[in-house]
Amino acid sequence: MLKMKNSKLTRRNFLVDAFALGAASTFLSPTACLLARTSSQRRARRPNVLFIAVDDLRPQLGCYGTATMISPNIDRLASEGILFERAYCQQPICMATRASLLSGYRPDHAHIYDCRSLQEDDPNALTINKWFEQNGYDIWATGKIYHYPEDHKAQFGKRWVRAKGNWVGRGYLSPKSIRQVKKYAKIYPKLRGHGRTSDGRGLAFEAADVPDNAYEDGAQTELAIAQLQKFKNAKKPFFMAVGYHKPHLPFNAPKKYWDMYDAEKINLADNPFLPKNATEFTRYNFNELRNYYDIPKDEKPLPDDLARQLIHGYYACVTYTDAQIGRLLSELHRLGLRKNTVIVLWGDHGWKLGEHAMWCKHTPFELDAHVPLIFSAPGLAHTGEHSRAFAEFVDIYPTLCELCGLKRPRHLQGDSLVPVLRNPKRPWKKAAFTQWPKVARRNPNKVITAYSIKTDRYRYIEWTRNKTGKVLARELYDHQVDPEENENIANDPKNKAIVSRLSKLLFGGRGWRRLRPLI
Repeated sequence: MLKMKNSKLTRRNFLVDAFALGAASTFLSPTACLLARTSSQRRARRPNVLFIAVDDLRPQLGCYGTATMISPNIDRLASEGILFERAYCQQPICMATRASLLSGYRPDHAHIYDCRSLQEDDPNALTINKWFEQNGYDIWATGKIYHYPEDHKAQFGKRWVRAKGNWVGRGYLSPKSIRQVKKYAKIYPKLRGHGRTSDGRGLAFEAADVPDNAYEDGAQTELAIAQLQKFKNAKKPFFMAVGYHKPHLPFNAPKKYWDMYDAEKINLADNPFLPKNATEFTRYNFNELRNYYDIPKDEKPLPDDLARQLIHGYYACVTYTDAQIGRLLSELHRLGLRKNTVIVLWGDHGWKLGEHAMWCKHTPFELDAHVPLIFSAPGLAHTGEHSRAFAEFVDIYPTLCELCGLKRPRHLQGDSLVPVLRNPKRPWKKAAFTQWPKVARRNPNKVITAYSIKTDRYRYIEWTRNKTGKVLARELYDHQVDPEENENIANDPKNKAIVSRLSKLLFGGRGWRRLRPLI
């Protein structure tokens, strides 16, 4: 964090003073802020935080320039804040990306990539919610923030509240779906490595004709709204985390959201094939989807009619979640809390909808790593703007600390984005890093990881045996001529110098240490 010359006042103090005084478009001078508030008064008026997580949300939204998606409420939030066009997760899977973001560590720390709970990997991690609590915040959460129940219990205790309803299994409501869940549970083999049966799976999608709160995301939004009302007159600032399950599989959403889309106008992926010159590690059979009842279990491509239904279901779920976010934001406004609340919205990783003949996440492509990220905070002058600065999920923790006037814990491996929020067009970091451990992630002697770097022009990937550091295969995609990553050009002799340069920048996945932004 920068320190202002000839003054003990840091930018952190400066921002919190401006927020405390209700600055709307410009920050007050440091001197005025110091005179206006004592340190205890500043702490008492720190901004609240509304921390919104959305599962499996790719940046296919209106605010990201996609006309096919109906997302008016997220779009409105973007118009009130700063949207990061080039934000990236650290790992394209639910558990690891969340544990990384919430702890501030990159996935190689404590083997976060192994997909165990954070409580198993690093029970002493100083997470963002614990840090805010230690600094005087009331913390509260509902929905999917961490991946595992044991993490929610360890991190929030009784302040993590789960919605209850009449759904069965993984959120099914229709009689047909419920019958299928029960039938499938009897015939489904145990999931490898988990020792459990079908885990509530049934059909891959459902469109029950029910109100929003009949499904879990709608019900938990009501819990969050009730909690906001309790926070209305609280003396302490709050850190509220709301985690939306959809559009995660199964694609279950009220029928009215399916009806917003014309199924005949839904297009299939225009690159339903592996990249040319794909490596032996590139292909993935998307078992997450294939494990649902109505999905073919072999490795053949999905039939077009089924693929179109799945895309339709994904769209419906995004719009359903968008509506719940709208309800939450409207209540924040109604209660008069919006003017002193920092909001961050993020989708935990990308998602494929048939591109590269694959579905789901679990690969190191741009589609898996590229994520939506929006910040809205009191006192920002450049609301409604987009930034092309690279942002990574490990940057969220230090950014919220600085926006709220909290010291930054020393262990954090990301960088505060506040300089970009103040000037969205300023120069920033030169790359973003994502990794994916495809093989034997829980066996340190056998794990093979795809370490990738995204620069202005290229995505470069090295499939590496962790124990030895040996690079087993490489992928290079030139986004200037091949933004969909349809041809791996890593082995083309004319790209030898490019591969060498990017390999040095990647530095075995540790290159982020050398490419920190210049502030």
